[in-house]
Order: sequence, then structure tokens, then C-alpha cells
Amino acid sequence: MLGQAMPLSDFIEGKRMQLIIPVYQRNYDWKIDNCAQLLADLIKLKDSNRPSHFFGSIVSAPADSAGRNRLIIDGQQRLTTTSLLILAAIKAVKDGYMKVGDEGQLDDLMDIYLMAKSCQNTARKIKLVPIEKDQEAFDRLFGQDESKYIDNSKVTRNFKYFYDRFKAEPSLFTFDELSSAIDRLHIISIDLQENDDPQLIFESLNSTGLALSEADKIRNYLLMSLPGEEQEICYKNFWQKIEEATNGEPTMFLRDYITIVEQLKRPVKTNLLYFEWKRYMEGHDRKSEMENMLLYSKFYKQVTSGDIYTIVDGHEVKSDRLSKKMKQLCNLETDIMNSFLIRFLKYAQDYNLGEDDVWDTLNLIETYLARRIVCGIPSNALTQVFCALHKDVLHSIEEYSNANLPLNNTYSDILSYHILRRDGSYSIPRDTQFIPDIYTKDVYHMMKPYKVFLIERLENMNNKEFIDVAQEMADGDATIEHIMPQKLTPEWNRMLGDKATEIHEKYLHTLANLTLTGVNSELSNNPFNEKKNGTTINGVFVNGYISSKYRLTKDIIPFDKWTEEELQKRGKIIEKMLLSLYPMPQSSFKPLAKSNDEVYLDDGFTPTNRSIVGYTLFDKHYDETVWVSMYINVVKQLLDRYPDAMEQLVNKHYLWTKDNYNEKYCTKITDDLFLWVSMGNRSKVNGLRYIFETIDLSQSELLIEMEPQK
Repeated sequence: MLGQAMPLSDFIEGKRMQLIIPVYQRNYDWKIDNCAQLLADLIKLKDSNRPSHFFGSIVSAPADSAGRNRLIIDGQQRLTTTSLLILAAIKAVKDGYMKVGDEGQLDDLMDIYLMAKSCQNTARKIKLVPIEKDQEAFDRLFGQDESKYIDNSKVTRNFKYFYDRFKAEPSLFTFDELSSAIDRLHIISIDLQENDDPQLIFESLNSTGLALSEADKIRNYLLMSLPGEEQEICYKNFWQKIEEATNGEPTMFLRDYITIVEQLKRPVKTNLLYFEWKRYMEGHDRKSEMENMLLYSKFYKQVTSGDIYTIVDGHEVKSDRLSKKMKQLCNLETDIMNSFLIRFLKYAQDYNLGEDDVWDTLNLIETYLARRIVCGIPSNALTQVFCALHKDVLHSIEEYSNANLPLNNTYSDILSYHILRRDGSYSIPRDTQFIPDIYTKDVYHMMKPYKVFLIERLENMNNKEFIDVAQEMADGDATIEHIMPQKLTPEWNRMLGDKATEIHEKYLHTLANLTLTGVNSELSNNPFNEKKNGTTINGVFVNGYISSKYRLTKDIIPFDKWTEEELQKRGKIIEKMLLSLYPMPQSSFKPLAKSNDEVYLDDGFTPTNRSIVGYTLFDKHYDETVWVSMYINVVKQLLDRYPDAMEQLVNKHYLWTKDNYNEKYCTKITDDLFLWVSMGNRSKVNGLRYIFETIDLSQSELLIEMEPQK
């Protein structure tokens, strides 16, 4: 590796050399703010006597055996932006918006920075060779026909930004001043040699440009070490299609994918995703992995877009019924269930599950989430549940298969069992909790996606005529309105009677008092009769509920007043609707009897009157018959595996001590740390739950095998 400081013009000059952006690089992605900063730096340079301005490093490697062309390993964003700046300035001169002393300078700057007239490429003589989609937009900027510009490209957008600045501010630069400032941009040029590892060098760089996303790093890691020709093939056949399937933002797909293929109990934190990928890929073939990624990305696209496809006579056909159900889940705007849904949809296709079973499964997931939303139970607690559910179902199917017993239950029926068996913070609310909360939950102040989700489901129920409430609310054409207004007027106080304040506080933000309308601001505080029938405001008649297209609003029309009696009646209507949408799941599946109980740490069990006969931690089984020994050994393993997180926990919790050691109450687990063990088995289990939760470790990593005490 050779590095030296030099002017940017010295690095880029040469009629025979092209600067090639490898396919594993991300698309051009500088934002307007980055362009504005470059322009500001050049203005300061113009107005100062400084001979140079450091423009960062550019790392390149030979692109061919002759060494004429260079691959740009790092620095493509700055090189592309500089080229766009020069192109915009040349156009500004030609259009009369920028002065120039000698128009011959336009050709000089073109020859130095933009053209490679003597390069071996006979079809294209432009110096910079961006990746495929950027290249088309970049090349069209060299033509005179602006109608052929690709407007949705960031290449074109940033070119227009520079051009518009020059057009709007003619005094910003003369062409001579801009050319002089660009000539004073200096870089550190790092030339990689044959034995240098581009990936290691790429990772160690800290450029001043736009930070790489985790997906950028993973793409580079997967493609960079492949031979050049194979890079092109894998990029076009796999990575580019993965980007298309993920709408150009593959980071969250990559998180879900690694969670699935490694069967993780909890998704990797996004900021650690690249390092987890590097660890996972050791011993894996990159091309085979990208092929598998592309397969899973198809199901990720279905989950995130809401368009579900099934196989009919060997062809993929969109299912309107399943797509409608998936779009309802998409309205929640949460990705906690994505790892489950991706696995399930792939399984459904692989094993040719019927459409009814797929619909029942998606509807069950919706019911699980909807009941928790109404009851105000945070959904983030379900992250590890959704990582485990598909595996739980497959395990139940496998048990029957291994026992050579027939299994007549559908996938959704088995899934219902595994959802119903969970308790505590992972449970699905029963009717005794769900029904009362329908009447009392403050829905109006829920997170917006949850609120929109519930109102949309109530509005459409399972009606054939669908109104896209979520889209209408996003477009501002519909809004959620309080029937009884947020601020009571004298007319409303008279209608509500002596308990007006009490009724207002009790029902204001509940489902019984909410509806859909497109005229919230016009009628929001008016008397009920005017809100229902409409009224004239400033000489213009404003329609009331009676003219609404929304079913939720039409349900109010039969009422002549709006008092506590009507609110209770509408609460009953809403209850009936929600119980119709989300009845408590049932399951006919019966797990095979086991000689011992196997429970995960997060299953909410109690060890009272039960003996331990073994446990499994991090997928390794241990025979153990003493609770305290299990407790000590698990803590020791956690200390070994997560020393930093455990050390922080040690310093602030009563489970251990660093002094006053008494072997009657404590056990020595390190040279200076003693674990309190003089406690009941329930306290030991709760202590482990606290440790796992605090160090952000999935409790399903610990499986305990028990039997009744003899």
C-alpha cells in the first residue's frame, strides 16, 4: 500500500485512465447538505489565501493487469460530487449565468476531470464510471437535452442543486475562481498493491463523507473479496435484486435474515449487524449465501409491501384475500413479527399450505397484537416470542412425526396453542381483561399507527366494500374526531346533565366517543344535532354525520342525543365489533405427554414443589439435580460470555457482594465476587430473569427440565 498527499487534479488527470466504481459500492448518496458543505468550503477557499484544502482520502486499486484504470475503493462520493459540480459550472457558463475569462478553460477542466479520450473503452470516453443506475443518470448530464435527465436520481438532483445555486447567485464564483478553488483541493491518495486486503483497509477508513450503512458494509464484505467478473455477476443476479425487493433499504432485511438463518432468540442490534455478519460468514460461500438471501428477500417484500403471492399451477399469483390481511398488519408499522412472517410464508410455499390456513395464521397474529394494543401491553416484549414461534410449531410437528403418530391439526391451530400457553408479559389478553379495556382505553392518545389500525379495522370489519382509511388519513382526507368535543360548550354541558364533567373525563378519548370524519375543524365543538345533521357556517352548508361515507359515523345517525346512555350503547356496539374481529383464539392441539416438564426461563413458571433434572443453556444440555448448582453455573457462564455487561450489573445489584463473604450465605464465583445463594428456588429463578433482562439476553436461551418432587 502506497500513500501520498497530492492535488486532486494530479490524481484524476490522464486521458487514458478511467476511474471505476466497483459494483459492491453503494449507489451515489450524497445529500444536499453534503453538497452545500462542499460549496461552502470552496467559497472559503476562494476568499482566502490558503494554498490548499484537505478533501479526504481516496483509496484505489488497479482495475486491470495493465494498471491503466483504477477501482475506487473509497472516495466515490467525493469524486462523483466534484464531477457534478464541474458539469453544473460548465452548463452555467454556457447558459450565461457564470462569467469566464477564457472559454478555453471549459475544455481544460473537462479534459482533466471529466473525460478520458484515449481510454481503451471505445464506447464510452467519460472518466468516471459509476455503478449501473448512477451511470445512466450521470452520462445524460453530458448531453444538451434536459428532457432526458433522470430526475429521480440523486446524481441529477445534486447536479441541479449546483446549477441552481450558480444561476441564482451569479456573484458566487466566476469560472476562473471556481477552477482555482478546485485546483487547491488536496487528497491523500492510497494505492493498494497486489497483496493488500481491500476489505480490511476499507473498514479502517474514517472519511469525512456520508457514513456507510450496515447494509453498505455487508454488501462490500460479500462482494469485495470475489474476483472482478464474479462481483459483477453476483451484484446483478443477487444483490441488486435484493435491493429492489427491499425498496433500496436492505438493512432491516439483513437483520431479519441473520436472525432466521442463525435461529437467534432475539434480533441482532442494528449497530452490531455488520460484525455479526462477519462472524456468521466464516466458512460460508458468499455466492451461495447471496442466492439464499435473494430467496428470503422475496418473502420480506411480501411482508413489508402487503402483497402476498401463492403458487397456482406452478405460477405465482397474487392473492387479494391474503394481501388485504397482510396490509392490515402493515398498518401497525412495526417489524417485531417480521422474522416470524418471513419464515412462515416461506414454509407455507414450501409445504403448499392452503390459503385458509395462511389466512388463519395471519389473522391469529393480528388478533394477538390487537388484543394487546387495546389492553395497552407493550408489543416490544414480543420480539423474542416471534423469534421462537415458528420453531415451536415445527418442534410440535416433529414430535408427532418422531412418535409415528398422525397429526390432524393445521399450522394455525398449533400456533394458537403456542400463543395461548404464554403468560405474563407475553400473554394474549383474555376476555376478562380485553372487554373492560374496550370501554376504558384512551385510544385517542395511542401511538398513531395503533390508533389508525384500530379505526381502520372497525370501519371496514370484514366488509367487501373496502375504504382505505389508513391512506385517507395519511393524505389528510380523513381524521379521527371526538363526538363529544374535547372542550365542553354550554350546549354540551346542558345535554350531558349534572355529571357532565365526570362523563367527559370518563369517555372522552375512548372508542365509544371516536369516529371518522373529513370535517373535523368545521364541526368539532358544535352541538350534537348540528354535528349529526350538518349546519351552515359563514354562509356555506357543512355536511354532518348523516352525509358521511364512513360506516363508523353512520352508526351514530340513529341517536338523537349524545349522553352517557348513548356512549354506553355505542360501547356495546364497539365491543361486539371487536369480539367479532378478534375472538379469543382456541386450539384443539394437544402436545405429547412428557415425563418431565420443559420450560423456558420466560415461560412464567414457578419451581415450587418441583425438582430440576437438567437444563440447556446456549443450546448445550447439562444434567443437573440441584437448583443452586444450576443457578451458580448459569451465572458463571454469563460472566464468562458477557463480562462487560455483567460487571455493570454486579456493581448495582444485591445478588452478589464483593466483601463480607460468608460461605453459609454466599458462593465464591471469581476471585473477588461472591454470589448470594441463601434464598428460595423462586428467588433464584427470578434473579436469573432479572440478569437476563438487564443484560438484554433472551430468556429463551435457558431451558429448564423439571419433574414433580417425590
